[in-house]
Order: sequence, then structure tokens, then C-alpha cells
Amino acid sequence: MGAKTPGAWTPEDRTPGASTPILDALIRHVQAAVCPLHVPGHRQGRLLPAPLALWLGQAAKLDLTELPGLDDLQQPDGCIAASQALAAAWYGSEACWYSVNGSTAGVMAALMAAVPEGGKVLFLNPCHQSAWRGVLWSGAVPAFWPPRYSPALRSVLPPTADDAAAALAAHPDTAAVFLTSPTYQGWVAPVGEIAQVVHAAGKPLLVDEAHGAHLGLAPGLPPHSVAAGADVVVQSVHKLLPGLTQTAWVHCQGPRVAPERVAEMLRLLQTTSPSYLLLASIDAVQAWLRTDGASTAARALTAVAAFWAEAGPVDAGLPPGIRRDPLRHWQPVPSRAAGADLQRRLAAAGVVPEYGDALGVLSIFGLGAREADVARYLEVWRAWAAAWGMRGAGDDLPSAWWDELFANLAAPFALPPRQAFHRPRTRVPVRAAAGRVCAQPVTPYPPGVPVIWPGQRFSPALCEAIAALADMGLALHGLADGCAWVLA
Repeated sequence: MGAKTPGAWTPEDRTPGASTPILDALIRHVQAAVCPLHVPGHRQGRLLPAPLALWLGQAAKLDLTELPGLDDLQQPDGCIAASQALAAAWYGSEACWYSVNGSTAGVMAALMAAVPEGGKVLFLNPCHQSAWRGVLWSGAVPAFWPPRYSPALRSVLPPTADDAAAALAAHPDTAAVFLTSPTYQGWVAPVGEIAQVVHAAGKPLLVDEAHGAHLGLAPGLPPHSVAAGADVVVQSVHKLLPGLTQTAWVHCQGPRVAPERVAEMLRLLQTTSPSYLLLASIDAVQAWLRTDGASTAARALTAVAAFWAEAGPVDAGLPPGIRRDPLRHWQPVPSRAAGADLQRRLAAAGVVPEYGDALGVLSIFGLGAREADVARYLEVWRAWAAAWGMRGAGDDLPSAWWDELFANLAAPFALPPRQAFHRPRTRVPVRAAAGRVCAQPVTPYPPGVPVIWPGQRFSPALCEAIAALADMGLALHGLADGCAWVLA
């Protein structure tokens, strides 16, 4: 075995109680100092372009492939299987699969596994565009429950258990129910109560929890959706946990969704050449949860306490049952000018928020929150709030205008989405699209929530709302040069 590189971590350096099967296998392979006559072509970093090699350093040696002892993500039975079992045990699910194609692949796999072709899936609130892709691939037909919009908070809130019951009463033939929680702005649904309602109707509950893998780590954080009883839960490992970008995992439990179907759909959707750097990252995070997760979450909550003491309470203005993730702050703005001013002030202070639009500005403190960072943000926020004489939202942009963006989701489908997507299409100016059938989703990004799906008709009000967003300079996927795709 080759000598240990000075400063390099080895399995022997592991924190007690932290098992990392994938990372251990990779390190042992590298330490064996074999002659690598296999892909990838950079030969454990030797041929990487110099600027990249400088920054990747030792990590490049772990960028390997499916070699003896390193298992196979497509059919795991070794170190990958062992690591996935550890992640499942930590969250309390019956099965867990790793995704190197992000939560996008996980959401698609969940829908494809739970909803048969032609079956109905009931969306309780606006969803990420990955759900649209899952509908397209599965051949499912979506049904949307009208979202609840808060004018004061300038955002759509998650549904309650009563909303779920009403939605199921209106759509008793649904094959599965889909929920996004937390939302991008950080609103957390009462998943446990919703799961009880959905299960009482004999349906599975699928939860896109991409922004909530950290939930339940410490008192003060809402519980995660696995603990709340959801059947399939998709979580990003990179959004709030300390994983590399593009990492995620998918949990399954209970009898309502066959785990082998979820696994098969993930095989269809994932690359056959998965990055072992990403797999090692996921593996390291599942061990980190055991050793450092709770203490890190507790420190982060302590760090943000000063902000919420001034801006709080954390759950102010929310309906009963809805909670806020205290590790992110959505600041609604009373006007476009106020929002632009907040972003200018943050930029001048060297603070980069997650996202901003005409409704508000989102800042994610996350598990890495430090008191100095929070104080820096608080200073800017305090000055901005004093300048604008408010801390909530006003009426510069009428609520009805924003309501229209999501109200159209409840419109009936002229054609099933997959049929509409594959029909001949043409482009027309969005203001001329009224009455036409959509051929490609229109998606403000971020947050990546479609406002119209293929198969639905553009309403005049929706066309005006989309055009106004484009005029304001917001990024709109599915729109090019002010034109939308419609059926020819």
C-alpha cells in the first residue's frame, strides 16, 4: 500500500460512529497505488487541465468508475448498498436510493413509480418543473388544487389537511397525491396531518422535500416528511445539507408504492456513469448527520436567533399548521422599487441572497449560519426596513395580478400533457397566445414552478401576467423573445 499523503484523510481518521462505506472503498483503492488502465481518461487527476487540477487537488483521485470493490449504482450490492441502508436507517425509511441527477431525477422517479400511464396525480400546491418532467415521462394526467396565496407574505403557502381533504373529494379517482414542502420560500406544510387524510383515502403521498433534508435535526426545526409518514420523499443532499451540488436521495416506506418500481425508475433516469465524487459526497453526508448534524443545526438556530428576535416571531402571519423554516428568510416587498433597493443594499454590503423578484427577496442562512453573517444581513435588513417604513408587503403590485399566475393551474386540460408536448407546435407572441393550447411549460426560474402546462389553454389574463414578467426582465423558461410555444 502506498504511503499516506501528508494531510490526507483516511478511513482510520474517521469520527467514531461515522461509517462511510463508499468513501472508505475509494480511499483504499487509491492507496493501493494500482496502474489505472481504465476510464476516466484523466487517470486519477494526472491529466486534468492545470487550473482545474489546482482546485480539485486530492479529490480528483476519487473520481473513479465501477471497479472491483466500488459497487455499481445501477445494481448496488456492496459499498453503495451499505451506505444507502445507513441513510435509510438514519431517517427511518424502509429504503433509500442515491441520486447523482439531483432531486429532479428523484421527483420524476416517484411520479413514474406511483402513477400509471393515463392515471391522475393530484398536486396540492405549485410544483417544481421536475414534476412536469415526471408527468411527461409517466403519461400521467395532472390535477391541481387552487393554491392559497398570502398577499401579506407575497407567496403561495402550502396546503392544510382540510385542503387535502377537499382536493381528494373533488378528485377521488387520483392515483397519487403530490406535495411540495418546504416551499422555496421556506413554508412547511403539516405533512403528518395531510398524510393521514391521504392514506385514509387509500392513496400514496409523494413529497418533494428538496429543501428540507435538514428538518428534524434539532428542536426548533419542523419534522421531516419521512417521520411524518409520507410514502415517497425526495430530498436534496446539497441544498441544505453539506453535499456537493447535484446530490440527492429518495426514501420509500409503506405498502402503497412498490420500492422496486422506484428503484427501476431511478435506473432509467440516472446516468450509467455516475460520479463517484458525488457518491462519496452523499456517503460522507449520511455519516455527518450522525456525528455533526444535530450540533450543527443547534448552532445555526442559535446564530439566527438574533435576527428572529428583531424580525420575528418566526411563524408570524402563517395559518394554523403552517410553519416556517427558521434557517431561511423570505422578505416580501411592497413594491418593485423596494425589492430592488433591498438587493442593492445587500450587494453593497457584499451579501449575496439566494433569489429576488418583484415579490420579495429570499436569503438562506442554512446549517452553515454564523453569527457574524447573520449580523451583517440584519444590519442591511434593518436599514432597509427603516427606509421603507415597513417589514411586510404593500399593494404596489395587485395580488390579483400574481394570483393569475397560479390560478391557471386549475384550468382543465384540452389534451393530456404528453400528447400536447409531442404535437406539432409553433411560436407566437405571448400576448397573442390567448385561447391557444400550450405546447411547452412556461416557468419563472427561479423558483422553477411552471405557471402553465402543455395541454392547458392560455387565458388572456395569464398572457398579460407572463408578458409583464418578461417585461420586468425575469427569467422565463419556455419563453424566447417574448414568444410562447403553442399547438399548431
